Amino acid sequence: MKLGLALGSGGARGLAHIPYIEVLDELGARPACVSGASIGSIIGALYAGGMSGAAMRSLALSISLADLPRLIDLSGPRDAGIIKGRKIEEWLESVLPARRFEDLEIPLRIVAADFRRGEMVVFESGDLVPAIRASISIPGAFEPYERDGRLLVDGGVVNPVPIDLLPGADFVVGIDVSGDRGGEEALSEKPNRLDILLGTYDIMGKIITEERLRDRRDAIYLHPALTGFHVGDFLKARDIMASVGEDALAFRRKLAAKGIGARVRRQEA
Repeated sequence: MKLGLALGSGGARGLAHIPYIEVLDELGARPACVSGASIGSIIGALYAGGMSGAAMRSLALSISLADLPRLIDLSGPRDAGIIKGRKIEEWLESVLPARRFEDLEIPLRIVAADFRRGEMVVFESGDLVPAIRASISIPGAFEPYERDGRLLVDGGVVNPVPIDLLPGADFVVGIDVSGDRGGEEALSEKPNRLDILLGTYDIMGKIITEERLRDRRDAIYLHPALTGFHVGDFLKARDIMASVGEDALAFRRKLAAKGIGARVRRQEA
């Protein structure tokens, strides 16, 4: 049975992907294909390149406040985004296990959105860093990425959890790290401009994901609450990953119900 893994968009909340990947590692369940949007494209490239969940956890925990100047390059006041993104590209080049899609251990598809044409763009060959840079270009936060005459923005705009981009998978796992809307507490808070922009983006993503899930009712769809965490909370990596501990255990049980763990144990025996 071939497993397909779709990793969703959600900024720093995407660090919650890591505990689920650690479950797959523990069971020896290796996906046949992976897809990713936005932060899911980074996690997907690390994983498809051969990095374990434990190694990703260490990488996430290694980022500190002192690292931010080498990761963030601010744009001018009239630019289309707050962050230029070149420093992120340099960081990706330093941490990715592979440089090109063709060098990955698992086939990977990365999603971006063509701003001018209003359509989905899927990367599956060539250099990884440009594809990831396009996919993480959250509108308003990052400057759009120009490539091959296209102006590209965040893949979550068109396909937040790309479960439909897993060819040949017998069943799929989709991890939605957009979080919930924050419950009653959030209803009493007055949002700022960025909250409105990103919140609207999350609402659109929820509707798009629900529509795509209708065609994959057999999917294992994971949607941890991630209450209280925001798109830019990368310095809260430990808390974000800890918050999905129970959900990761539930994921393990769901895989066991499909015989995944048992199948691996039989193979080892």
